Amino acid sequence: MTWRNNSDHLKYTCKWRNSNLGKTKPNNLYFARLIKKETEDFLRENKSYLLTYKPETYYAMKNQKLPKKYQKKQRINIAPVNAFVPPQSKLSAEELQKQMEKESELQKEKEAKAYEKKQALQKEKERIKRNQEAFAREKRYISFCNPYEPINKNRLGHSKIIKKKKNFNYY
Repeated sequence: MTWRNNSDHLKYTCKWRNSNLGKTKPNNLYFARLIKKETEDFLRENKSYLLTYKPETYYAMKNQKLPKKYQKKQRINIAPVNAFVPPQSKLSAEELQKQMEKESELQKEKEAKAYEKKQALQKEKERIKRNQEAFAREKRYISFCNPYEPINKNRLGHSKIIKKKKNFNYY
């Protein structure tokens, strides 16, 4: 029986045992099935706890909508209609008129400040625009030059001297 413990004879007789023919590669459906099985087991074991303390989790794991029974209602604090009396209604007619005048003056001041600020911004934008236009105009005249060459090279006038003189050799 010692020859069975030795695996050397398997190399020659049973090569199919080392092949991958019997094995399959797991795919998405395989893993989805395993996950579904695990979630069903978990839900079956912990259903009572989840329904009492965490019904949102339970129904989310089952991919179902949360029933109205477990939905929390939004509570709105409703105050009585006459609970808050605005301070303007407590004032007399004269005091109310004075207060309205003050508010209108403050509003006018705010509007004046906003208008001045807007005008200053508009002037600044116009100034920037003028500068950009002037820069674009003057840009035509500015270009790079070679500092090692004379300015009037190949032009009429005294620059003709700078041109190389050709030596004509006669035979």
